[in-house]
Amino acid sequence: MDWRPFMRLTRRMLGHVAAGMAAMGATRAEAGSSAAPVIALGSPGRGDGQFKEPRSLAIEPGGSLLVVDTGNERIQRFSREGIFLSSWGRPGSGPGEFTYVSGIAVDATGDVYVTETGGAKRVQRFSPSGRFREAWAAPGITRGTDFEKEVAPFVTAGMVLQGPRAIAIGPDGTIYTAWTHLSNGLIRVLSSWICCQAPDGAVTGVIDKIAGDGVHVYEIAGLAVDRTGRMVIAETDRYAMEDDGDSRLEIVVGGLAPQTPNLGGPVSPYASLIVGRLGTGSDEFRRPAGVAFGRDGAIHVADAGLNRVQKLDPDGRPVASWGRPCGVSCVPGMDAFEATAGNGIGEFSDPHGIAVDDDGTIFVADTGNHRIVRIDQD
Repeated sequence: MDWRPFMRLTRRMLGHVAAGMAAMGATRAEAGSSAAPVIALGSPGRGDGQFKEPRSLAIEPGGSLLVVDTGNERIQRFSREGIFLSSWGRPGSGPGEFTYVSGIAVDATGDVYVTETGGAKRVQRFSPSGRFREAWAAPGITRGTDFEKEVAPFVTAGMVLQGPRAIAIGPDGTIYTAWTHLSNGLIRVLSSWICCQAPDGAVTGVIDKIAGDGVHVYEIAGLAVDRTGRMVIAETDRYAMEDDGDSRLEIVVGGLAPQTPNLGGPVSPYASLIVGRLGTGSDEFRRPAGVAFGRDGAIHVADAGLNRVQKLDPDGRPVASWGRPCGVSCVPGMDAFEATAGNGIGEFSDPHGIAVDDDGTIFVADTGNHRIVRIDQD
């Protein structure tokens, strides 16, 4: 199925919101705009080139686009022009089968790594043609009550890693996978670790303190590593056990020193730059779900809570934004808000995955609209 042109969308920073939002303390901000062609691919369904809640994207070395078609439990491949090329996967727990497939990354040789948050909660590795190579589940790293405050005092079994979500591959071939972990017991505390693994899945280290103040991160939704080893992490604190949960990006530059497995204390890098806070203005986020680097080091963010895409320069300053504010609604029972979704021209619904090719073209998994959006930058 070919790309279907929507229109030339005016890029405008989305701090601009309805007047009624002022009562919620939303920040109003606005930046310049420029035109960019926006094109959409696909429609809801199970056929070739159709999607059900696509969630993650990756660019192959040759420029083809891989789409994690989560609702259909498969991977689809398209040319840069949007021509369907191939697909693989089906529901199940066997080799090459998926249960809530969520993340995807491609290494320099073209091998594809896919995470499953449900079912076997594993990472599967495939050849460039989609042939199953191997799989591994949680590395089994645990920590007891003597080491970390988030384990309830009466819990002695430590943490259980489960639910791999985001995945990225560094320039040296290191695989970075964000795993959720929960305490065992009546008090369940959600947090995340990034496991560092060799291409064969062997664990080489752990990163769990990446914020500038050294606190743990919660609910890592997006993860990207650029050609220089610079890492960006989208942290969504909506489930954090804290009074002032926030949504932000941590940018880690150099000096990665992951912890050796099973040691008591973490030895991991602090973020050199933290970007964003809860809000609707430029460089603010509600639920950053996907991140990607451009070739020039720019950071691209899919914000599922505000239904928009933001581009930041390498230092975290806002450059451009795509998406149209369709209104804001309060989250029941919480002092929080969500931007209402849209399915029209220049609108998104729960965008998650994002990828940028070498030409600077942005691809967005518009999850709630069951489609992929391509933005051709100037």
